[in-house]
Amino acid sequence: MLYIIIFIISLLAVIKGADITTDSAIRIAKQYGVSEFLIGLTIIAFGTSLPELASSITAVLYNTPELAVSNIMGSNIANIGLVLGLTVIIFSKKIDCNVSKSDIYFFVFSVLAILVVFIDYRLTFVEGMFFILLYISYTVYSIKTHKMAKSSHRTKVDFTNLAMLAIGLTLLIAGANYFITSGIELISMFGISATAFGFIFIAVGTSLPELAASLISMKKKHQGLAVGNIIGSNLFNTFFIFGAMAGIETIPMIKSFYISSMPILVALTAVLYLALMRKKLGRFDGFLFLALYSLSVILVF
Repeated sequence: MLYIIIFIISLLAVIKGADITTDSAIRIAKQYGVSEFLIGLTIIAFGTSLPELASSITAVLYNTPELAVSNIMGSNIANIGLVLGLTVIIFSKKIDCNVSKSDIYFFVFSVLAILVVFIDYRLTFVEGMFFILLYISYTVYSIKTHKMAKSSHRTKVDFTNLAMLAIGLTLLIAGANYFITSGIELISMFGISATAFGFIFIAVGTSLPELAASLISMKKKHQGLAVGNIIGSNLFNTFFIFGAMAGIETIPMIKSFYISSMPILVALTAVLYLALMRKKLGRFDGFLFLALYSLSVILVF
């Protein structure tokens, strides 16, 4: 009974945290003269990806790297297939997504990078450090290129917005953490593999902040924030978290998991690439995302 109460309260915390985070992020974007997409790509993506970072590093330190790998791969697939799929289906027949070609190409490159570096079923220290360097370089480039044209009217620093952003992210992360731990207790009676458990339950749990932030952003008609959050979260997962994991030890990828999960991630990326290039996301895309995500769950089991 206690875990059910914690489960419900933590879910409410995630939703409220997403609401506060979205509102404060919009105000910060206007205040500092940067696009909503950049805020979603960086600050919101980093904040909502902290559960993935914490759970993955912890898994590596506790000598269960296969759980960490399945968590990151599962989160990347869930962010597109489940989070973006549900967001598109629920809130819009057509979503305008004016994403620059450089962001689209780098997003596609991130998936190809996973495909290539894990071809030998492991991620080494050198590859991990290269991943982190790529992420830092891309972030700096994005900050320089996504400034709004008219930023001369920026107001002075308002620490209230920064404080509210911190509160919102704290609720998101803490809520997701308790949601995961209580969820683990509730489903612990099912005997499944660590890989399947990480891919489905941990990955979906750690993707809750992205789901909540994207749904709230779309409800408030801030599409750039929602799309930027998904792209930014996957880039952070791929380059920074995988890189940080490899900085601790060489990270193995189970061959059967690689074979079953990579085609789904590539297919989801291909569909999203086509949608972003035509600058429209429709409900058909959303249903296709959900279908591919459902297939990934079946394949992992």
